Amino acid sequence: MDERITSLEVRVGGIEDGIKTIVGKLDSRDRIPWGVIGTFAALVLSVIASIGGLAFRPLGDGIADLKVALVKMENRADRYVPREDLDNRFAVISQRRDDLQRLTDARVERIERDLDTTVKQIVPRGEHEQMWAGQRARDADLQRQADQNRQGLYDLNTPRDTIQGMQKRIDELERDARVPARR
Repeated sequence: MDERITSLEVRVGGIEDGIKTIVGKLDSRDRIPWGVIGTFAALVLSVIASIGGLAFRPLGDGIADLKVALVKMENRADRYVPREDLDNRFAVISQRRDDLQRLTDARVERIERDLDTTVKQIVPRGEHEQMWAGQRARDADLQRQADQNRQGLYDLNTPRDTIQGMQKRIDELERDARVPARR
């Protein structure tokens, strides 16, 4: 029985050793491999830093160029018109434009008033046509009267009478031309 107990103890001890081995393996599995992670992190960080350096280098160069351009612009800034002067000029121009707009509006209103007054004074074409028709009738009447008077004169003095009168006058002029002038 002692042997049995001893063998049982040996077996239980072997089981304990097996359990300890299993627990050790399980503990080692649950552990975080900080060495591997650190190495990997250092590698990734160096890759990111080199890519970032390559990416930001043109930006740094651009910023340096921009600073140089700003310095040149500041040196040339004395040649430019200050913003306040431009604002004053634009304000004056705006005021002039507004004044001219008011003058133009006043002129347009005056022209419209004058046009309305003129339109009220204009006689419509229909009235003119009536006056023209009346004037044509009066002119025709006057022409008729002038033709009647002319005919009356012709009737008083026929062409035969006119020729005889002219012949008498010629005879008188010839007679006067033959008689010497007396003094």
